[in-house]
This record gives sequence, structure tokens and C-alpha cells, in this order.
Amino acid sequence: MRAIFEDAYDPAKERALVVEGEFRTLMTLTSGIKLTDGRTVAIVNGVDADEDGNDIGGYATPGTLNVYFLKRSDKGWEVLERREDVAQVGVRGDIGGVEWVTLGPGKQGFILGSGGMWQGYLLATADLFALDDETRHLGAFRTMSDSSGACTAESEDCWSVEADIRFDTTAQPGGYADMLFDYHGKHYRVSEGKDGKQVEHLTSTVKQTARWRFDGKEYVLVSGTDPMPEI
Repeated sequence: MRAIFEDAYDPAKERALVVEGEFRTLMTLTSGIKLTDGRTVAIVNGVDADEDGNDIGGYATPGTLNVYFLKRSDKGWEVLERREDVAQVGVRGDIGGVEWVTLGPGKQGFILGSGGMWQGYLLATADLFALDDETRHLGAFRTMSDSSGACTAESEDCWSVEADIRFDTTAQPGGYADMLFDYHGKHYRVSEGKDGKQVEHLTSTVKQTARWRFDGKEYVLVSGTDPMPEI
């Protein structure tokens, strides 16, 4: 971070305050990985800050994705490439957690996972990016939908559905492997028991797999269905 932001980086707070005119951005390291060619990739989260350097991102405010390529030598860290303001994703000024994935032979990618609760409904999403000549957004997907916080005896349908993501072992002609979503969960209704607590009545279960394939621009559904209820 010192190599990337120089004197703007505060090692005690483990963050950098970048000032450009009237705009202030708080930069925090989210994750990093060393590539097979020796370069290191740093994923940095950016969020608007006030004059004192405090985070002012609201609940509905996304974080800013920044990607930096570095290489270490006897002279220290050298910044090779800056890919700033790549995308606006996440909530509360946070791009979310990083999961590094292999999209195909020699193709590094990563998933940003984030989510939140809205009026009792839980939603989690995954944004997929590829580290090619540019940092490309390959799609946004729902990985969890849960209505338990809003479920009452008057609700016609309550649910809790999640998805586990994995990649096929064989790459397609475009160089990227298919992405498989393993969905699992349930639909149910509730009634009020004698003790005043909710009693759950299972109406159906969810257990299925869907396949998504890169079409040259993004991943699209090619087989199966997406059973994730919309909120």
C-alpha cells in the first residue's frame, strides 16, 4: 500500500486517504495474490471520506473496486499498472469479500461477494471479474435469498435458498470454463403455535444445478434454471 499510495498511506490505520480536488477517497487493501508470472495483484476498496478522513459511505452506497499490479525486486515494490475505479459494487461503501478463482488455463479471476438485509429480506450477490488485459466484469449473480425476517403467518410463501459456485474442469472455446451453481434450500409457510412461537411447515425443497457459460461478453444461463426468489 505504501508503494501504491506513497505518503497518503497511514500504516497505523492501514489505509490511505487520497485527495483529488474536493474529493476524498479512503483506500483499504481487501486482498492480494501472486500470479504465476511473478506479478502481485492488490484489490483495494475505495469509499468516499469527509475532511477528517472518515468513511461516509451509507447503507446503499457501493464500494469502488481498484486493482493494482505490482512486482517486488531488490529495490522494493514497483507499481506496474493501476486500474482504478473499475466498478461500483457492494453496500455500505464496501466491495465485499474476495474469492480468487481460476476461470480457465492461465486465466485468473476473482469473485466479490456482498449482501445485506432489507426489511427482513436477506440477499447475497456475487460479482465475477477476470484479470485479462483489462479487469472485466463477467456477470452479477444472486447467491442467497432469504425471507425469514419478513415471514409471518399471513405470508403465502417463505423461503431460504443458497447457491454454491464451482467451475468446470474443461474450458470452453472462449478460454473460460463453465460456471456451475449448486442450489439448495426450501420453501415453507408458518403458523403460530400454542406457545406463541412460529411453527414451520415445509412446502418444497430446492436441490438443483444450473450451468452458466461465457458468451464472449459475460456468463449466461445455458442449462437448468435459477430458482433464487427475487426480493
